[in-house]
Amino acid sequence: MKRLLSILVISAFGVGIVFGSATKRSFKTPHKQKLIRKVEPFQSVITPESHPTSPIVMPSTRQEGHFVLVDSSTNGYGMVLGTTRPLIVTENDEWFFVFRQYCGENTTHGQIGAAYSEDGENWTVYTYLNTGFNWPPSTKQGRYPSALGNEDYPFAFWNEYTNLGAGYGGRPYYAYDEFGWDGGSFSQPWEVDPLWSESKDLWVGSPGYSYDIDNDEHHFNIVFDDWTRNNYYLFHSEAYMDGFIVFGNEILIIDEQNDLVPGDAGGSYNSSAALSISKDGYGMVGIVGWFADADEDASDITNYHTAIFKLTDNHGATWYGGGDYYNNDEYYFIPDNVWEDMIDNEFANYWDPCADTTSVLFDLWTYYELDMKVDSEGNPHIVLEVLPCDGTYCYYMSGDGSEVGSGFYHFTIDRDYIDDPGPVNTDTGWKYSKVVSGRETWAFSAPDGNSFILQTQASLAISSEDDEVIYVVTDKAEMGEVAGYDPEDPYDCEEPYEYYPYWSEDVFVVRSQDGGERWEDPINITNTPDDGEECDPPTMSGWCSPEEQYPHAAHWATNDKVYFVYQMPDWYFNETGDPLGPDHKNRLYAGWVDMEGGPVTETQDISLTAGWNIFSMYLIADNMDMLSIVQPLIDAGYLDKVLDEAGNAVLYFFGNWV
Repeated sequence: MKRLLSILVISAFGVGIVFGSATKRSFKTPHKQKLIRKVEPFQSVITPESHPTSPIVMPSTRQEGHFVLVDSSTNGYGMVLGTTRPLIVTENDEWFFVFRQYCGENTTHGQIGAAYSEDGENWTVYTYLNTGFNWPPSTKQGRYPSALGNEDYPFAFWNEYTNLGAGYGGRPYYAYDEFGWDGGSFSQPWEVDPLWSESKDLWVGSPGYSYDIDNDEHHFNIVFDDWTRNNYYLFHSEAYMDGFIVFGNEILIIDEQNDLVPGDAGGSYNSSAALSISKDGYGMVGIVGWFADADEDASDITNYHTAIFKLTDNHGATWYGGGDYYNNDEYYFIPDNVWEDMIDNEFANYWDPCADTTSVLFDLWTYYELDMKVDSEGNPHIVLEVLPCDGTYCYYMSGDGSEVGSGFYHFTIDRDYIDDPGPVNTDTGWKYSKVVSGRETWAFSAPDGNSFILQTQASLAISSEDDEVIYVVTDKAEMGEVAGYDPEDPYDCEEPYEYYPYWSEDVFVVRSQDGGERWEDPINITNTPDDGEECDPPTMSGWCSPEEQYPHAAHWATNDKVYFVYQMPDWYFNETGDPLGPDHKNRLYAGWVDMEGGPVTETQDISLTAGWNIFSMYLIADNMDMLSIVQPLIDAGYLDKVLDEAGNAVLYFFGNWV
């Protein structure tokens, strides 16, 4: 589907662009914008019962990639925030993936499902994890699920939209497989907050697990945003036995009301919270936020919109931060000298080719998507969206398409020096580096007309074999060809504006092998290009192309392999009446990439008929007995087969779409 370059000074979360209303295009956005909390619309299926479906698309990776279509999500909101942890992969190669599960048209949007695999290829799917409540009968309104696992059990965490009391009545729960890994018998949902009341509204959990080998103790921590009290609360386990966790009372871990610029009905300058714990109990919890009075440039701590966090070295029993260097006793943050160094060295000034004016970029703004994870030594790693600014506007790219510094950046410091850091980008100081540029993606409009900066995220993974090996998995644009380009007007200052009909949103993997100082070239892992054709029949959003969105990496990788999940919208099945990808039914994929591998199969489009359940299976290439068994189903049209280069059957899909 055609993508239009962002042609207005985009309101960060406005109601869409009216194309043709501007006299020139612009690649900028107003400075210092609040995040408008994205509230999921009520269920409003607007597709007819006989609607078609988007074809199932498997990735065509340039590395040795292995991906499986696991299940479907009733819509895509379960994975829209990078602070959730939907995938766990253990040292024993046991996978556990938790998600909001599709269970049919005109049914609940909140059924929690999960899937288990012992190798990342063959999956067992579980349903209805959020049942059996003792409070008013469950209508299955689970939100923002995450996964954890220890040696014996997998765990699912989520918050339930109860609609009781304050706000949405967000109430946190967990469940575990009582028979252990692949036991197939999940417990009833258990409370995370033992003193939950209707004054609370807990949303968007981010969990972590660690094991104290010296004392044989299991530790669980999870942080939630409270959307009514506008604060951040952490729960730490006090007891554990055979999968059952007893959490203590809530801990106010980040005090937005007193320490930050607080949110209001118009939104917030502070993001959702991320939590990460190493296997040995080193951890961090934090947000992107603004310290009190920073909106008036009057903060005593810092006036930059920055990563704010606390650390633990005892499995989350206590948390600490701050000190003289950070001008407070509560929080660590990415300090001013890091941002000032970036402004001096990373940003080219913005030239407006149509007005022939230049803006001096002397400031920056971090957007709201983030990930924070610690390595095995407890050193913090942070990925943020960064835009250069001139005091009035922030820029995705220059008017002539050149680089101005926007993109995802990685930040880290050796925790041994965090209390008194040395100079920037030295062994004893804070280090930063640019991972990927934002200009190919953020200057384009999503289906609602707003910049794609609101739709992209970057997820960290760290090798368990070597802390120097770090991955970032992100969704970004593959540009494709340009249509409507006028060589006589190379800067395209007048209408009609340029269209990129082959623009494609794909999942990219970027690796560093030196702790984040330098990054290898981004590799387009999914590589599913748009064919540029109009949707036939039309869709509500106007899109029908294969777009891979919202990737989440497992915390731990290896030196060569990174594990992640992502989702793809079925553009013909809208779930809420809004046009973005998460507002549609989504297909859920899981797999890994071997960075030392070679190319694998090309993209496969499998278009089938609505009305059948689906599961997928891999066949051994020379298993002719199995091929003969399923041949009648192939002949009847209930299966499609994919062949490798030698003509052997490799992959079958039963039924229709999921």
